[in-house]
Amino acid sequence: MSNGNIFSESWYRVANLNISLVYSISIQKQCYRGSDWYVLHDPFNNKFFRIRPEAYEFVARLDSNKTVEQVWEECLSMFPEECPTQDEVIRLLSQLHYVNLLFYKNRPNSDDIFKRFSDKKQRELGNKLFTFLYFRIPVWDPEVWLQKSKFIINLMFSKLGAIIWFTVLFLGIKSLAENYEALYLQTQGLLSPSNLGLLYVSMMGIKFLHELGHAMMTNKFGGAVHTVGIMFLVFTPLPYMDASTSWSFRNKWHRFLVGSAGMIVELFIASLAAIFWANSGNGAVNSIAFNLMVIGSVSSIIFNGNPLTKLDSYYMLSDILEIPNLYERSRLQWYYLIEKYIYGVEQNYSPSKTKGEGFWLLLYGIASSFYRILISVGIALFVADQWLELGVIIIIISISMYIIKPSYSFFTYLFTDQKLERVRKRAVFTSFTFIALLVFVIGFIPFSNNVYAPGIIHSNDFVHVFTSAGGFLEKLNVSNGQKVKKGEVLLSLKNDELNFDINVVQAQLEESYAQRKKVTKTSIADLKPLQERILFLKSKYKLLLSNKEKLNIKAVTSGIWYSNHLDQLKETWILPHRELGSIVPTSNFGFLAIITQGESFDIFKQKKVVGNIKLRGLVEHTIEPTEIKVLPYEKFKLPSPALGWYGGGEIAVGQKDGVTALESFFEVRVKLEKSDVNKYFLQGRVGTLRIRLDDQTIFEGFYKFLKQLMQKRYAI
Repeated sequence: MSNGNIFSESWYRVANLNISLVYSISIQKQCYRGSDWYVLHDPFNNKFFRIRPEAYEFVARLDSNKTVEQVWEECLSMFPEECPTQDEVIRLLSQLHYVNLLFYKNRPNSDDIFKRFSDKKQRELGNKLFTFLYFRIPVWDPEVWLQKSKFIINLMFSKLGAIIWFTVLFLGIKSLAENYEALYLQTQGLLSPSNLGLLYVSMMGIKFLHELGHAMMTNKFGGAVHTVGIMFLVFTPLPYMDASTSWSFRNKWHRFLVGSAGMIVELFIASLAAIFWANSGNGAVNSIAFNLMVIGSVSSIIFNGNPLTKLDSYYMLSDILEIPNLYERSRLQWYYLIEKYIYGVEQNYSPSKTKGEGFWLLLYGIASSFYRILISVGIALFVADQWLELGVIIIIISISMYIIKPSYSFFTYLFTDQKLERVRKRAVFTSFTFIALLVFVIGFIPFSNNVYAPGIIHSNDFVHVFTSAGGFLEKLNVSNGQKVKKGEVLLSLKNDELNFDINVVQAQLEESYAQRKKVTKTSIADLKPLQERILFLKSKYKLLLSNKEKLNIKAVTSGIWYSNHLDQLKETWILPHRELGSIVPTSNFGFLAIITQGESFDIFKQKKVVGNIKLRGLVEHTIEPTEIKVLPYEKFKLPSPALGWYGGGEIAVGQKDGVTALESFFEVRVKLEKSDVNKYFLQGRVGTLRIRLDDQTIFEGFYKFLKQLMQKRYAI
């Protein structure tokens, strides 16, 4: 060990203490990131502490019949290169005292040394009360039951159990995929008053089994579980259990499996519930299965399955990376870097042992902070959609947790922390300079402001080609992608029934003409009905000839012919009004884009709308339009399915046709001038229109976003 001064000004405070480790401590040797560590465990208060071998050599020699100075001098003579410094000894003893792992023969003399650690403990208790007002009530010691159930536990968490688990998980996912529309509809009523009771009961049940899963996996690998109880989280009772004995497991994968056991159980139950829900009718049991499915899957994937929240995956990630206490050490790592490189604190110690570990601590610290804020905002908005008042309360709590409380803690640290005593002026100056710079950047510097509108290339003379009459596809005169001229025959249909009808009507006409000729000589009274019949037959004959003419499909405009696999339909019957293909002119192209209601507000205020276009696959080309016009009325029908979710676009659309947007939008029509890029213009090609707006500050943009959000969701 090498951090700190060999000699310390505060050494006299601990030198004459007679202390030792408490007698109930057990010690396990573990390997983290290729280095040996020793884990101290006191089963009486269930406290754990991890130390390096160098520190262990010192701690193991502590004896209540020897002073700390005598033990240190003994280590110094035996291990001069590895012996901890006096600074490190003071810090080590203080930390061991904090977790109650030391026995004091002359304890009254040590109170002043550890005052700041006692203060820390009080602050942590206050933090708990400030954040969520929670407390725990132990209810049951499951150890006896777990020992009796050892055979069942080993059978459940075995290779056979894994095969069954993956099979049920696959069938559950398959059931959801086959019934996703029903799932979407039923999810809309998840927080309805009639479902809240079932939702809470389902959550209690599945969370109890979740905690039981941790307990059983701990038991499988030889750990003891003595506490299962109820935790009141914001006055809401939820089950909990204490599996901290798993921290002493030498095998990191055993610790990993203990951390994942709750999610394994939840996903198994959720999969079973999904299978039952998909194959049962409406009713109370179906509703319970639905709630179990939602709770088990959402909590496992979004909360417990995310290591950025301090839940199961947090401990699993710590075991995989072999970096214990990720959250606290990531915070200390940031403080260490700021204190050393910005505030200029010379006597400072990094919580990381290697550069790689330091990188992961920094990354985890910033990622977890942003994710927690994101989750809090998401939960608040979700709840506010159901009960606005409750959502506001959650927002207030979140602001207190993530803005007010950290700010108070930071300024308290800045003005009172002893480590900053010699550099406090520099620390205060740099901190307030950074805050002022941040406020200036956010509130006073305008940045470029653009709206990005998805759209497609559109030919103004583009036409779809349909059949007017049914018939067998007899001949294709034009191949797909070939240029055609207006009036050119594209393909020909054959309809023998139509030819037969024409011949019949023609014969009927000839017969009627003969009868008329005869009647004019014999009975003038019968002439009028014959005249009407002849007129009817002429009209019918003309219609049939027109339909026959329509069997030859002609181009109504010049351009490029695109067909829908017609070569595969030869000699097959083509129904009337079926789309056969389209003709796309080679000039007069435009661009159709769509903007949301929120984006349209600023665009309509522009005196002249300006921007440019980038086509997908042609990012090296920028297309400058000649005119951009926003149509001042709302629409719901997208110009192409490619702009909707099902076509890979960004616009939320209905499930039926893929082109009906869930929210109204405004259409932007853009005129394009002729250029070298025209050869890439294809009807329906996707691109993005960037509309340039007046510059705005970050604060103005956030305020506008927040205002539009409140107006849109809550009409405020």
